[in-house]
Amino acid sequence: MGKLSKALAALAIGAVTAYLFPRKKEDLSLPVGESSYLLEERSGASKDAIPVYYYRPATWIEDQPVFIAFPGYTRKAQRFEKHLEELAVKYNMLIACPEFSTKKYPGARWYQEGNISDAEGEEGHIQSRRDWTFDAIDHVVAAVRRRTRAKGKVLLFGHSAGGQLMHRYSLFASHPAVDAIICANSGWFTMPDDTIFYPYGIKGLPISDRDLARAFSRPVIMLMGGNDISREKPFRDTPEADAQGQNRMERCNNYFHFCEARAAALGVPFRWQLKVVDGAAHEGGKMAEGAMKLFCQEPLDETVGM
Repeated sequence: MGKLSKALAALAIGAVTAYLFPRKKEDLSLPVGESSYLLEERSGASKDAIPVYYYRPATWIEDQPVFIAFPGYTRKAQRFEKHLEELAVKYNMLIACPEFSTKKYPGARWYQEGNISDAEGEEGHIQSRRDWTFDAIDHVVAAVRRRTRAKGKVLLFGHSAGGQLMHRYSLFASHPAVDAIICANSGWFTMPDDTIFYPYGIKGLPISDRDLARAFSRPVIMLMGGNDISREKPFRDTPEADAQGQNRMERCNNYFHFCEARAAALGVPFRWQLKVVDGAAHEGGKMAEGAMKLFCQEPLDETVGM
């Protein structure tokens, strides 16, 4: 049998095989209730996939909100997802909680601080943008959109350590594709102050005034717990952090108004909002509910700084 005959025979066999045993397309449908999927992700200290834990209320449809929630210091995404299930039903939002594990994204450097520097604190060296953690957040958002077939609002929420990641993401990410970035109860901040070295300021970072203008135009909500005034560990009590305020509420308020003033000095629009969840301390569930209310036409108990 000649080469041409062999090739034609192989094609025929392949066609018959494909007809008799068609490949199953990836099932992207999301079941009602709890589910989880693994997202392949190259960034991080390991090549491990990122688990994403979902909860879909029975009444949720594709044009209703998706709430992507990043947990705090413990990073226990599955536990955070379960904690938010009652809220998902109450506000008819689909929940997705990605887990940026301590193995894949070890220490505050990789999670809270976004791997901008190759070491925590001021001792490290600023890395190339391609090494920063923020692209992984974009990959999570794209995967959640694909999995949920979302047509409604996609809300990105982070509490505590997750709130720190969100505030740096809102400031430094290239093109966030979400309807809101909600930064809740962050412990301390990277001020857009070019007289202070990173991580407390942006001196030494490849950030231009144009980059800041783009960040200030984003739909960012700085969310404070009205009773989040404790200084108990793991609260950061360094002199540099204390210069931002004596508790998380003070620091968030000062950060917001510093950014507002910086936008005014640059002569650019400032779209951010500052909100307070009255009665909430350092509590991820209460903060998440406060965030959900903003998108369900239910006002917070107290509102400042629109």
